[in-house]
Amino acid sequence: MRNRRSGHRSGSSTAKQGGRQRWWLSYVVVGILFFTAGVLVTQAAAHWELAPRVFSLSDVAWAAEAGYLTETKSNQPDKMISQAEFLHMVMKRYGEQQPGLTVPKGAENHWAADVYALAKAKGVVDCSCQIKPDEPITTDEAVKLIMLGINTKANKQLTTFEEVKGWIRQDAEALVTYQDAATLIRKMDEMYRFHKLIPQEDVVS
Repeated sequence: MRNRRSGHRSGSSTAKQGGRQRWWLSYVVVGILFFTAGVLVTQAAAHWELAPRVFSLSDVAWAAEAGYLTETKSNQPDKMISQAEFLHMVMKRYGEQQPGLTVPKGAENHWAADVYALAKAKGVVDCSCQIKPDEPITTDEAVKLIMLGINTKANKQLTTFEEVKGWIRQDAEALVTYQDAATLIRKMDEMYRFHKLIPQEDVVS
């Protein structure tokens, strides 16, 4: 009888301990799940809190915040942008540096000489481009730079001249303004992000 009672007590004690261990493990698992869910909810909230503000920005405001336009230029959206200024924006989004390159004729001793050299080396400025850094840039010239800036970065054709031109919809010879430039660069940035050509967290989206 004693052995039976002792065995009964031992089995009952073991069962109780096993039950407590299962409850303890359950609490741990539930705690981990709640913690993980909390982190995910916090990250999602931060993302969606930022998204409306970013999407509500005008193209010019976006370009200024992302560092493509100075405050002075962003306050003059209808002013014509020069070829050098526009190419500088394109290559800033291109996001590469390569010193010691040959500067194409026409851009020597210019503040944007290195920009032209990099653009030439990467194929963003091709042989048909007329180098005129301080002159206003036409719509067709700007559209071509954007198209080449996207396709050469991807090393394949992601867009066409007609598609890029549709982003601002104006005559071929119309001169590009800071407003137009901001719109084109923002669309270029969106394509870079969509096709994962740059880190998703890089600059303003």
